Amino acid sequence: MAERFPKRSILSVMSSIASANSGPQPPQSGASTESGKSSRRRPPQPQNSNGEIPTSETATFPPQTSRSRSRAKSPAPTPAELSAQDFLSNPQSAINPRKPKTAKTTKIGEAKSRQPRKKGLAAVDMFAFPEPNSPVSTRASNPISEPETTTPPPARKSRASAPPESIPDPVTAPKVKKAPVPKPRPQANQRPGKRSATGNVPPLVYATRLLILGVGMAVICGTLLSVVNAVSRSGVATQETPAGQKNPADSAVAAPATPEALQLNQEIAALKTEVQVIATENATLTAGIFLVDLDTGSYVNFNGDAPFASASTIKVPILVAFFQAVDEGKIQLDQVLTLKPEHIVGGSGDMQDDAPGEKYSALEVAKKMIVVSDNTATNMMVELLGGAEVLNQQFANWGLRATVLHNKLPDLEGTNTSSPKDLINIIAQVDRGNLVSVKSRDRILQIMRQTKNDSLLPRGLGEGAVIAHKTGNINTMLADAGMVDLPNGKRYLVAVMVKHPPETEKPAQTLIRDISKMSYRYLNDGETPAESKVKIKN
Repeated sequence: MAERFPKRSILSVMSSIASANSGPQPPQSGASTESGKSSRRRPPQPQNSNGEIPTSETATFPPQTSRSRSRAKSPAPTPAELSAQDFLSNPQSAINPRKPKTAKTTKIGEAKSRQPRKKGLAAVDMFAFPEPNSPVSTRASNPISEPETTTPPPARKSRASAPPESIPDPVTAPKVKKAPVPKPRPQANQRPGKRSATGNVPPLVYATRLLILGVGMAVICGTLLSVVNAVSRSGVATQETPAGQKNPADSAVAAPATPEALQLNQEIAALKTEVQVIATENATLTAGIFLVDLDTGSYVNFNGDAPFASASTIKVPILVAFFQAVDEGKIQLDQVLTLKPEHIVGGSGDMQDDAPGEKYSALEVAKKMIVVSDNTATNMMVELLGGAEVLNQQFANWGLRATVLHNKLPDLEGTNTSSPKDLINIIAQVDRGNLVSVKSRDRILQIMRQTKNDSLLPRGLGEGAVIAHKTGNINTMLADAGMVDLPNGKRYLVAVMVKHPPETEKPAQTLIRDISKMSYRYLNDGETPAESKVKIKN
């Protein structure tokens, strides 16, 4: 009767083969000492004293260790264990053995500690083999996903029972977080809050903006230039007495520069032609003429900018400087002045006959300087105002380019100079109130209307005309300058300066009278010189 093998004899044979391959083993007998129905594992029996080796028993499998242990503490499984496990999960593995696939499993608690060395990859245990019934960890495949809870494997039954069936691994599909899709960035021309490019502006609007910008820049530049010009023309001069005290005319010296008050429009061609004819008839005379219509700005200029010896006409700007000092409070009209010996000089005037030490008020001295052209009074006034240097600085600040005071009067050598245009300029500034107050302007014009010498410009005027003027006369020079008020309401300025040979004053007087007559006829009646029927004042 054929011998029947126990139910698990095949497993015993496989275990024997695995034991033989793992190392030298004592010879085994072909008979099994274990009953086929025994389901308990027996520990290996020690050898008998007679050297007999007990019969081979069923292969004993080491207890399954948990895969949660670290790689350093779990020993590598032996080939026998691998073969037995493969056979249990797949009986065909005994015929076609395959190398077990290593599952990339990691501990959930240790995944993060190993990530820095793998640069963001999941830590994989290359030598940990998953049990047949254990689920595959999903953190190895996707370390970012949340840890999944796995169902523990069911308890293993005894090997004496029926062979275990292979249970498919319950693998849960990993939950992968989708990376947020970046929103497309808007282009430069599509960004909200941005204004459209300049190219979209209509040409007309763009041109209008440029025009407005240009006008604004021009206004700013013009303002800056006017300020710089005013500052550059202003000057301050100080004059001190030998004792180290400041002169009373310091305030007048520090006055800012005043532009010319002459507002010229166009030259009167017809009148200028007649003036040139008369002025050039006598070759021995050198004339300078300047005339301005204050109402229209029309003018006549014949050598008007040329410097001439001023004679007594320089007393007009000195009078203006005196009243400017009065307006500034530096001088009082009733201030007492004492006549000194160095003040007394010859020529015109009656103060030269007074004894030194005589007392006068400041206003009285100023009147005598103009009305009777007193040279002694003029020297007292020059000293009161700070001297020639202070006055010259004031003249320059007022825009008088040819007016300079060098010597005391009477200055028979003609070193003091002026020009017809400078004399008209200073009178025009007084009339417009640029240099003095309105009250001082009225006083200046009233004093000039009282001039005693009326042999020059006043002789060419008709009835009803009023003139405020000042004459000048030395051996080689004759001049007259003033402002004329006509009966028809017009007003004009005229200045004539004539250089003549010594002892030939009469031709110069005639020339000044004729020019005054032609100016009056043209501006008052609109007549040409040939049609003149004006009655000349005697």
